[in-house]
Amino acid sequence: MCRLLFAIIRAFPFIAVLLMRLTQIKLAGFKSFTDPTTIHVPGQLVAVIGPNGCGKSNVIDAVRWVLGEASAKQLRGESMQDVIFNGAATRRPAPRASVELVFDNSDHSLQGAWGQYAEVSIKRQLTRQGDSSYFINNQAVRRRDITDLFLGTGVGARGYAVIEQGMISRIIEARPEELRAYIEEAAGVSKYKERRRETETRLKDTREHLQRLADLQTELARQVEKLEKQAGTAENYQQLQEKLTRLQNILDFVQWQTALADADKLSEAHYAAKYQQEQAQEQNIELNEKLNALRQTEQEQQQHHHALNQEHALLREQIARLEEQLRARQSQQQRIERDKAAAQVQLHKIQQEQIIIRSECDILEGDIADKQVALSELAMAVAEHETRLPELEQSQQETQFAYQNQQDEFNRIKRELALKQQQLQHTSSTLSNNTARLARLNDEQAALNLPPDTELLAVQEQAELLQNQYDESEMRLAESENNLNQAKTRFQAAETQFNQLFQQHLTAQAQFGALAELLQNQPTHDFWGQTHFADAPVLWQHLVAPAAWQHALSVVLAQRLQSRLLPENNDLANDLPQGSAAWISHSGSLHKKTQPAQALINQIQITHKDFQAAVAFWLDGVLCAPNLAYAVSQQGELQNHQIWLTPEGHIVDKFGVVLFEPSSSLQLIEHKSRHDDLANELAELAPKLAAAQTLLDQCYEENQSLEHYYRDVQAQNRQLAAQVQKAQSKANELFARTNQGQLRREHIARELQQIAEDNRQLAQNRDSLHDDIETLAVSAHELELQHQTLSGSHQQQQTLLKQAQLGLLEANRQYGLAEIALHKQQQRLDNLRQQIQTLEQQKLDWQERQTELVLQDEADENPDNSQRIQLNTLSEHDFALQDQMKAAQNRLAETQALGRELYAQQQTLSAQLPQFQAAAQNTLLQQQEALLNAKRYHENLHERGADLAELETAAKNAPSAHHLSQDIAKTSQTIQSLGAVNLAALQELAEARERDEYYRSQSSDVQAAIDLLEEAIAQIDSETKTRFKETFDAVNEKVQTFFPTLFGGGEASLKMSDDDLLTAGVSIMARPPGKKNSTIHLLSGGEKALTAMSLVFALFSLNPAPFCLLDEVDAPLDDANTSRFCNLVKEMSAQTQFLYISHNRLTMEMAEQLIGVTMQEKGVSRIVAVDIQQALQMAEQ
Repeated sequence: MCRLLFAIIRAFPFIAVLLMRLTQIKLAGFKSFTDPTTIHVPGQLVAVIGPNGCGKSNVIDAVRWVLGEASAKQLRGESMQDVIFNGAATRRPAPRASVELVFDNSDHSLQGAWGQYAEVSIKRQLTRQGDSSYFINNQAVRRRDITDLFLGTGVGARGYAVIEQGMISRIIEARPEELRAYIEEAAGVSKYKERRRETETRLKDTREHLQRLADLQTELARQVEKLEKQAGTAENYQQLQEKLTRLQNILDFVQWQTALADADKLSEAHYAAKYQQEQAQEQNIELNEKLNALRQTEQEQQQHHHALNQEHALLREQIARLEEQLRARQSQQQRIERDKAAAQVQLHKIQQEQIIIRSECDILEGDIADKQVALSELAMAVAEHETRLPELEQSQQETQFAYQNQQDEFNRIKRELALKQQQLQHTSSTLSNNTARLARLNDEQAALNLPPDTELLAVQEQAELLQNQYDESEMRLAESENNLNQAKTRFQAAETQFNQLFQQHLTAQAQFGALAELLQNQPTHDFWGQTHFADAPVLWQHLVAPAAWQHALSVVLAQRLQSRLLPENNDLANDLPQGSAAWISHSGSLHKKTQPAQALINQIQITHKDFQAAVAFWLDGVLCAPNLAYAVSQQGELQNHQIWLTPEGHIVDKFGVVLFEPSSSLQLIEHKSRHDDLANELAELAPKLAAAQTLLDQCYEENQSLEHYYRDVQAQNRQLAAQVQKAQSKANELFARTNQGQLRREHIARELQQIAEDNRQLAQNRDSLHDDIETLAVSAHELELQHQTLSGSHQQQQTLLKQAQLGLLEANRQYGLAEIALHKQQQRLDNLRQQIQTLEQQKLDWQERQTELVLQDEADENPDNSQRIQLNTLSEHDFALQDQMKAAQNRLAETQALGRELYAQQQTLSAQLPQFQAAAQNTLLQQQEALLNAKRYHENLHERGADLAELETAAKNAPSAHHLSQDIAKTSQTIQSLGAVNLAALQELAEARERDEYYRSQSSDVQAAIDLLEEAIAQIDSETKTRFKETFDAVNEKVQTFFPTLFGGGEASLKMSDDDLLTAGVSIMARPPGKKNSTIHLLSGGEKALTAMSLVFALFSLNPAPFCLLDEVDAPLDDANTSRFCNLVKEMSAQTQFLYISHNRLTMEMAEQLIGVTMQEKGVSRIVAVDIQQALQMAEQ
């Protein structure tokens, strides 16, 4: 890394200068240039001309493409495949596109590996398969090699030496940081910015590596700090654990005493709730009897009230029908009166509208008559103009035909003359170029120096010998690597198998030891240890039960599981030790009886016959239930001595339920069963573990041996690879030199022969072109005189015809307006007449309606009074019936009120009955829960071996249970916050400190590399600042010189956006003559173009590129500005070769050679070249 940095620093001050001249541009299959085309560029000012769309700009695109342009958008395409000729009407698509630039390096101005050649060619080729290739002198290279060749010279795909259409506006309107890139290119620091970027990338990677080391050190520091704290954590943990046990014992003792007191209180509450429930049930029966009698009375009253309602409904229906008939007659009389008044109003309104419309019709009829007379007069004027116009048109067409024929003939002769002149210029230029090229090729052919064949043969044989040795080494390496991988796979498999077996054995052994210790340390061992019966058989060791019923069997036998078998005549009762115990001293037999199918005794086996009678006696009447719900549902079927037992240990007898809470002290049978299974498992694992250990050792030794062998072979292989690479590089270099020299010699011979043949043919063509040009010049002069005579007559005829056409248009316009006005008035009159007819019809309709209403009013003048008498009679009967209904309703309401009161009492009592029942059940369950809690707390104290007398004293001075729970929670939380105690903290701490020291050493080395990289970047930045500042000042000075030259006055300057020379942007300030604007955005299009040209020419004058390509940059300029532009280009052509595209006459006249691009065949471009100087000389002769 350090050697690379010093190489960058040493190479930075060197800037290559490329002064080669462009001599040829060869295109084949590129865009519209489908045929192989060679554009000769012999002089310093070469113009490419031709009509729009003929393919001139494709020449600029070709140069940019061969220089490494990678963006299809910059080449006016959607994809890079668009640069390949895509076919035409008579042409097939080209399979590939190829562009080659040929440079003259006869003065060997090019430095580096290619400087020894008198001619350097740069070529790019692209196939439709997407294969892009670059060549320098027909030798394949990278795109970067071509970019590096021109880097710092302004020549490149995006350099300032190639100025395409629209690039002038992009330069002048570029952002400051984009404009800075052109200054950097002129300063020659662009290639070193790329080197700096690579150095920064390495610096970034190094810093990331340093950051990872810092993260590792930080993590190690945290681990060390954690390990240092863990040493003091163990003692604190033990103290807190003792405190937690003491607090838990006091809390369990307090809760045990509280649970016993609560059980007594809940028993009294249960009997009180039971008595209250029985009283409520008796009152509920009495209320149900009263409600039944009251409901019968209510039903009879509702039937009577319903009959009265039906009679009243019929009567109200008859009354409503009579009232509706009377109201309908009154409503009809009122509607007729309203309709008569409305009809009279409508008739009056229609008469008024008829008077107004008839008056407007009379006025319109007079206006229409006047407009018809005026329209007839306008029609006569239009006819007069139409009669005169055809005569003028016929005369103008005859004059135009004669004028156009003469103009076409004159243009044809001028085009033919220009074409002949261009052909003559191209022929002369080609002859001159061929002569110069003959001399260069002869010199190059004489200078070719090829290495001898014997040297190449010896080097190739040495490379082949080393390659064979390397191939054999590769085979040995692959074989050893395969053997090593197989050994590693076998080792990993053996290691995995051993770890699995070891973990199984370790887990089983730990569980086996824990269970053995648990079974040996039973509470009764202390009792029997004080007697001479310590080795007597124990019941739980001789019981075998299914896994589902082991727990239930432990519950029902409880302390009896610890029973020992003693002789019948023992004296243990006379001298009892302290503690709890159980024993069997009678091994007789019981009277056998048939047990139910659900009996628990049927589920177990007793392996010691002397225990069978006792166990059968203890389990007599114990039945198995699958769950508690089933046991409760079958509770009524139990006999007095029977109970139901569930797998969970719950007991249901004839009168109640006992719920069991799990306890570790009642799992002896499960522990014994698991203990026996683990013993069998350990016996099976022992031989498997030993075999796995042996296999693991063998695989490890094999793996170590193969790994050492692989490393030896790998080292030997690397040494051979380096030797092969060195030999092949030397052979390739000699072969490339030999092959390239031979190819170049053959190419020169063919080219010399071709140039000689071309020169003979070109000399003949030149003589023929001289004769054709003289004949065409005389014909053109005669036609020009005839053309001037016809021009005046043609213009006079056009003036007369235009005046006649304008008169006809005006007459037609006036006639059209009058006709539209007449049509509108006629249409309005027709509408008014239609309205009069409509109103007359409406008037007749309203008169008929008025007559109908009068007749209808006379028919309804005598209403029938009998309906009113009938209505009064029915109303009196209705009042009497309503009184009867009210009396029946009152009686029914009284009965219903009494019923609701009794029902409310019954509902209240019914709602209270479940509450009383629930209260009785809840108090019973709470009592059982309190007893279970008391039992659980007592068992917890017993398991921890607590001293009850000591706890009773401590409980008197202890806080409440709530505060004790809070203290326990706080202590438990403190213990949890300590985490696990690490006994291996010291060893881990030493390893962590050793790793920390290693990381510190690594960080120091990496930091030293970072400092070195930063020092290199700082030196590069310092040199870049100096060179950029010098270049900026020089370009600014040149801009201040070129701007007044192009504008004929004014001033312009460059300014940096800030003081940082590494990142500061660059902007242009310009003031054309007579203007006060200071920013380029206020300039016109032509002024912007001239300002951009002043900047580009300033860059060229400071760092001249080998050539400059301009694509219609003079398009926005007028003649005065174009003249100044041409003068400046001529001045700069002394140092830079210019190839430009233009449609401007003044710019074309400036050229030394003209290259015409034609497209006579649609979609195919061809080249015609003319040397202006030779053409002028021939014209003078």
